[in-house]
Amino acid sequence: MLLLARQYRRTSQTELARAAEVNQGHYSRIENGLTAEDPAADVVERLARALRFPAAFFYQQDGLTGLPLSVHPMNRKKASVAEGALRQVHAELNIRLIHLRRYMRAIEIEPELPLPHIDVEDGGGPQEIARKIRRARSIPDGPIDNLTNYCERAGILVIECEFDAPIDGVTMMVRDLPPAIFLNRKVPADRARFSLAHELGHVVMHRVPTDSIEEEAHAFAGELLVPEKSYRRSLIGQRLTLEWLARQKAFWRVSMQFLLYRAGALDLVTRHQTEYLWKRISALGWRTREPEETDIPPERPTVFPRLVRHHAETLGYGIDELKTLLNVDPDDIRQLYGAHLSKHRLYAVK
Repeated sequence: MLLLARQYRRTSQTELARAAEVNQGHYSRIENGLTAEDPAADVVERLARALRFPAAFFYQQDGLTGLPLSVHPMNRKKASVAEGALRQVHAELNIRLIHLRRYMRAIEIEPELPLPHIDVEDGGGPQEIARKIRRARSIPDGPIDNLTNYCERAGILVIECEFDAPIDGVTMMVRDLPPAIFLNRKVPADRARFSLAHELGHVVMHRVPTDSIEEEAHAFAGELLVPEKSYRRSLIGQRLTLEWLARQKAFWRVSMQFLLYRAGALDLVTRHQTEYLWKRISALGWRTREPEETDIPPERPTVFPRLVRHHAETLGYGIDELKTLLNVDPDDIRQLYGAHLSKHRLYAVK
């Protein structure tokens, strides 16, 4: 827990030992569990003050969870995640899981449409599994109106965060909690929607990490969001242009770049056409940010925000009670959950 708090604050052993006025060698032995006895109470208090955590935080017995293989930088071709940022994300996710356990003591979540686990090979591959999920949930052939709602009805907690690292989404599946998909609120809505579909693929198909899980989740997301048969029909008699991609973005609610990629992957257009359009997109600067006028409205989760508000509005938890429940500093409560809490309760002070 001490290591978790230090990684969350993105501080080094040297910096923390100096701030807490503790010998660095002694601190290192404490953090690595190499001391013969528990550290003295005054040492714990000094470390707690330096890290801005209540001392009770360090005595919690929650088991910690490692990051899924899918978020490690060697499996993210599009971006390299700095080691320090990755450690901070790992710490934040574990702290959020600890809080989720505390929040869920007051409520039970019963899936309305529970999802099966389908092995990739037994299920006929990721695309076929995506078709099975659509059929099992009676989703029409066209675009999915609100994927977040489908996930929540399946008992998955969709939780928005603000990661500093270039991570769009990550799934955490631990034994005593519902599957939780954490999405980076900073990314555009179309990208967040694809990330959600991608992470849903992990929930449905993957229990053990392999070298191919990212490609499988990508293929699942593509077929789930833009079914091949429907997409083929939409391209009959059409000339693939940026204007057409913009109209299709509004219809399918995915990015123009994904629609172009999918058209090429399904051999619906020639290589020459796709290369020309990719060059146009790059020249216009749309690789980084597609035109604002093509933006789609974000899908906001509803279940987790209601869970947080239940404690503040129904159970009457103020900032002091939340601090005791979650074992974190009030500033962290505001940072992590302030968007879901009424301001008059959140900022009340004695």
